Amino acid sequence: MVRHVLVTLLLLPSGVTAQEAPSRACADAKTTVAMERCASRVLAEAKSNLSKYLHEARRVTTNRALLDSAQAAWERYRDLTCRAAGRQHVDILNCLSALTRRRVRELYDHYLTGTKTGVPPPKE
Repeated sequence: MVRHVLVTLLLLPSGVTAQEAPSRACADAKTTVAMERCASRVLAEAKSNLSKYLHEARRVTTNRALLDSAQAAWERYRDLTCRAAGRQHVDILNCLSALTRRRVRELYDHYLTGTKTGVPPPKE
């Protein structure tokens, strides 16, 4: 019961829907297959960026274990949020991409702003 309440509370404040921020890069995709392929590419790019920013945040943080724990919790939150919000596979992919881009921004803002880092501010 407590687990279900916690998951529900995590989902409420996010304001994320599976429809959020469909990629402009996929605007020309006309079929479901083309939309899914494009959304998959966008997600792969977002994950690649996340990996770079997370690596850099780990490098500069004073408490790597805490960052890793927070990252694991965020990944579970992302996955549950998008599964709960998505009805179609492309919607889930778009949700995963949107939350991943947000996480990149969070990592930059909380760990990398004002440090000597090799990564630029994330693109909006």
